[in-house]
Parts: sequence; structure tokens; C-alpha cells
Amino acid sequence: MKLKDKVALITGGGRGIGKAIALHYAREGAKLALCARTATELDQTVSELRAINCEAEGWQCDVSLEEPVKELIANVEKKYRRIDVLVNNAGVMTRPTPMTELDVKKWDYTIAVNLRGPFLVTQAVLPIMIKQKAGSIINVSSMIGRGAYANFLAYATSKWGLEGFTQTLATEVRSYNIRANSVEPGVVATKLTGFSGSKPESVTEVFVYLASDEAKGITAKMLSSSGWKSQIR
Repeated sequence: MKLKDKVALITGGGRGIGKAIALHYAREGAKLALCARTATELDQTVSELRAINCEAEGWQCDVSLEEPVKELIANVEKKYRRIDVLVNNAGVMTRPTPMTELDVKKWDYTIAVNLRGPFLVTQAVLPIMIKQKAGSIINVSSMIGRGAYANFLAYATSKWGLEGFTQTLATEVRSYNIRANSVEPGVVATKLTGFSGSKPESVTEVFVYLASDEAKGITAKMLSSSGWKSQIR
């Protein structure tokens, strides 16, 4: 029970990696607050969590919109009185397109969800964590955010930006005993990848570690789900 009684907020928690993290967190004793845009998937995940005796609640929310995010965090705080862990998982990726053919609306959409979203959610959560003088923020990155992959300009830019966001945030909040790290999960079988890759359940161990007290001294790290144990030595 590495996360006993910790309150974790997971964005994009209705399916894929977010759902897998939620289920693992639940088995480790956490209380879960989930948000997603698709109500049916969100409701199903919350039902599964409650079926294993986890205290869980879900809210429909588009993380790229300021007012809905503020309302979400207010609701989470009202129910749980605290937020110990934030997993910024919600993300989108449009089909591979050369830059010369990239639609500006698709660029804006990708940046809004993948980069503006984590900014808005983190900004709303931070006052709670600062008051607690404790917290762990985990941003879900990508191998495309750490290397050059042609025809993924919008997605790559959003994830490279998220890495910079994580590093700067970690420096800014360190004095409040708040940690910020990013995780590159690899190719995972989700809707984003056309369901090709490893199972979402296979990448959750690092997320449990970063949320737990075992990772007290770990911040500003760029970990991968496969080699993270060697990266923290």
C-alpha cells in the first residue's frame, strides 16, 4: 500500500495509460480523482475503481479550457480536501503530416491539449500543494518529445515544451517540497497509437514510484517506463 490515503488526480483518466495508472494507484491504496472528456469511458473507469473498493470520483473536463479546469480543481478539493499527486496524462496526436501541409487548427488543438492543458491544471493545483507543503507532479511525455521524428511537428513541439515546463516547474516549486518529473512511456497500445505497442498496465510502475514517499528526493527527472530504475541511481 505505497499510496495509502494519498489523493491522486489523473487527467485523461478514462482510458489507456490514465486508466491503467488509476487502477494501479487504487491497488496501492490511493483515493482517485479522474477527469476526461468522454463521459461514458470516465463513468466506466470510476465504476471499475469502486468495484475494487477504491474511493473514486470522475468529472468531465476539457483540460485546455481555463474555467472548466478551475471548476474541476475546486470540485476535487471540495471532495478530498487535498491533492497529493497530479498526473498530467491527457493528450492528443493528429496523423503524421509534413509541416507544409499541417493545418493551423490541428497545430492549435495539439498545443492546447498537450501543453496548455498541463499548465492550466498544474497552475490550479499548485496553491493546494503549496499549502500542504508537499506534492508530486508527473507529466506524461513521449519519445517524440526527446528526439527528432519527421512529420510529428505539433505533437513533438508540445512534448518538447512539456519537458521544458517540467524542468522549470521543478526548480520553481522545490522549496515547497513539491516534486515535478516527466515520464516517457514508450509505444503503448492506446487509441493514440492505434492500439499498437505494449499494454498500458506494463508502464505504470514508475508512476507509482514517483507518487510514493520512496521518491521524496526525486525531482526534475526525465524517466522512461522501461529504464527508470537505472535513471534514479
